[in-house]
Amino acid sequence: MRTLIVILAVACASAPASSYGSVTLKSAANYAARPQTFSVGKGHVSGNDLNVYLDGNCIRGAEGRIPIDFCRVDDGSQLVQRWSGASGEFTVRPEGEMVSADGYWNLDTGRTISMRQDFRIGEGPAWQELKKNPALLAVVSTAADVQAAHLRR
Repeated sequence: MRTLIVILAVACASAPASSYGSVTLKSAANYAARPQTFSVGKGHVSGNDLNVYLDGNCIRGAEGRIPIDFCRVDDGSQLVQRWSGASGEFTVRPEGEMVSADGYWNLDTGRTISMRQDFRIGEGPAWQELKKNPALLAVVSTAADVQAAHLRR
């Protein structure tokens, strides 16, 4: 009985604080790959081997064993957001229901992938959260490409 109580306590503690639902993204890197589904919470996205979250002005987490570390380097007064860190650098430009990203992600010392993509914002609370945080959308979409192309370590 005590074991059951401990298991329930751990399950409740590890559950996300809030969930807006999920989004499904199709990889632009491998059209034959199955679409990837990601769960979206407030400043947090997780899915098959992906766990990223906003930490102040930074995006942190991991795609499998590949660490993710990008921090916003602009002052927030421009429409275009600039992000840079140990994982690479990219810009993201939200425009209405579209988001454009351009840059690169360092998977490790020998592998770099492009983050150049255009996204259409879908409908629903999960998409609205990603619209508020377009850099998360850029990272998640690139992670879908990493998974589809089997580029993980």
